[in-house]
Amino acid sequence: MQIIKEIKQDILDSDICLIPTMGALHEGHLSLIEEGKKLGLLIMVSIFVNEKQFNEEEDFNSYPRLIEDDIKLLQDLNIDYLFIPENNYIYSENAFEIIDSGILGKQYEGSSRPGHFDGVLTVVNRLFELIKPKVAIFGKKDAQQLFLIKELVFNKRYEIQIIEAKTIRESSGLALSSRNLLLTDSAKEKAALLYTILKEVKKDYSYRRELDAFEVFSSRYLNIVIDYLEILDLETFSMPTEKTDEYIILVAAIIEDVRLIDNIEFKLESE
Repeated sequence: MQIIKEIKQDILDSDICLIPTMGALHEGHLSLIEEGKKLGLLIMVSIFVNEKQFNEEEDFNSYPRLIEDDIKLLQDLNIDYLFIPENNYIYSENAFEIIDSGILGKQYEGSSRPGHFDGVLTVVNRLFELIKPKVAIFGKKDAQQLFLIKELVFNKRYEIQIIEAKTIRESSGLALSSRNLLLTDSAKEKAALLYTILKEVKKDYSYRRELDAFEVFSSRYLNIVIDYLEILDLETFSMPTEKTDEYIILVAAIIEDVRLIDNIEFKLESE
């Protein structure tokens, strides 16, 4: 494994599968790498904690940073490149484009974290410009982010294949996240209820065809602070219509001051 801080011509001449991360790697990240290895391309993992997507300095400062552990883990996985750029390389003065995430970027997660998706798309676009990957792999847990990245690729006409990797969960159902490292044991027990909530809303919606998702939540889980709980059309990421075929339920919660997100996709059960 080569550890690099800048992108040289030999990389640009190669077919790269890019797996962007912010470090504090877990089994979910490893599943992305395993997915990439099926493609027969050179595997590059990037680690860059992108300050532009954090709304609060405290959140940025408290984000888990375990770079030595990450390096050892990736060495054992025998990837080709680990890209750990400096901030002034990614964001060289006046040499990068700030991406506007549009109306959708200001809804749901973007409503609670103004500018978050602008920061995400700006750094992803910068990585795409620098590395010019043939393929990039992202997890489905960050569903709104994934939708916006696919829009970015389409709008920019990038010839980059985006692979969507399934969410990896603990046995409790808790979706793996680097932020889970900030949870106490009791908080993790509460956090595992998010997946239970998603499954119950899915079941009730499939049965009743319409419902207030918050109604399902508020009557059963009063000890969890839910930011939003929305049922959307998976294809358009907007409110479902009678033409909707596939759905997604999004949830965000704050548990012991740690913000967590999750989602579940489904089709309506037949009558």
